[in-house]
Amino acid sequence: MLKRERHAHILELLEKSTFMTVSDIAKELQVSEMTIRRDINELSDSNQLVRLYGGAQKIDRKDKELATHEKINLHIEQKEYIGKIMNSLIQDHQVVFVGAGTTILYALPFIKKQNLMIVTNSLLAFNYIIEHTDYRILLTGGDFTPITEEFIGEHAEQTFETINIDIAFAATNGIYNNNVTTSNYLEGGVQRAAFKNAKKKIVVADSTKFNVSDVYTFYKLSDLDYVITDDKIDEQTFNFYQSYGNLLNKKS
Repeated sequence: MLKRERHAHILELLEKSTFMTVSDIAKELQVSEMTIRRDINELSDSNQLVRLYGGAQKIDRKDKELATHEKINLHIEQKEYIGKIMNSLIQDHQVVFVGAGTTILYALPFIKKQNLMIVTNSLLAFNYIIEHTDYRILLTGGDFTPITEEFIGEHAEQTFETINIDIAFAATNGIYNNNVTTSNYLEGGVQRAAFKNAKKKIVVADSTKFNVSDVYTFYKLSDLDYVITDDKIDEQTFNFYQSYGNLLNKKS
């Protein structure tokens, strides 16, 4: 079993049992206790579970993820600002991945390049692009999740194995220290798959997303080419996160 698969199974077990011992998890996954201890340490470091003596406990999340229709009217000005910066990084004739999320949805009208090939797992992005542009487009398919209106899972991830992406944009529910987070492990899996085959890896996050952590870390800030945010981010926060990665919040 791959480490990534073990991590997913551990988190699934904790969703059902809240707390489990190292021994019990090792028996369930049929691996050594030493391996499970390493896994628990890594998941704890990325804020995905609570490490306790002899085992692990799930993080108590009081707030469920908002559905797309609940997020759609939040921070519109900041999201449109981000779209203009995204456009400045894209060149004509490129292959561009755009992930799910309302930040990217509001950014799409500001992308004004020629002869783009758009790859997306977002149904909303797909519908916008076919209605308002003449770009070539590829929708990943996969398991549809109605909360975020995107396609996730193994089938969606396999789409990227044969696609060469020039620039990939993914959204996030929160950035905390070096961790770029999301609420769903499989949603993060699609973003990781897109980044793996992208020449440039970029996360978009309005200024309210900093110092916020969701359940799963899907990428490290330091492994990205850029994080695009808006001009409402305060100087202290900007400088703190700039120490981890390259933040952009100026329109060129």
